[in-house]
Amino acid sequence: MITGVNTHFEHAGADYHIQIEDLDPSAELEVRVYVGGRILFQKRASYRTAVEGLGNPKHVETAVREELEKILALVKAAIERGRIRA
Repeated sequence: MITGVNTHFEHAGADYHIQIEDLDPSAELEVRVYVGGRILFQKRASYRTAVEGLGNPKHVETAVREELEKILALVKAAIERGRIRA
């Protein structure tokens, strides 16, 4: 199980707090974006297909980490494009 990521991303004068948590038993990542304690965006994304057939725990962890990094990049891009706004 990967615990997730907590990071800050500054854009257009706002400090976005991005949280991504691994909900291990359900094979999902939960994404939340906050500004000033207010939730601007929340979504769950399944990673079940990314780990399907991977028996080695290290391979599973690598696949989940890659999904997490992909989602983090997508969220940052959405903020930059104005799809998630403060």
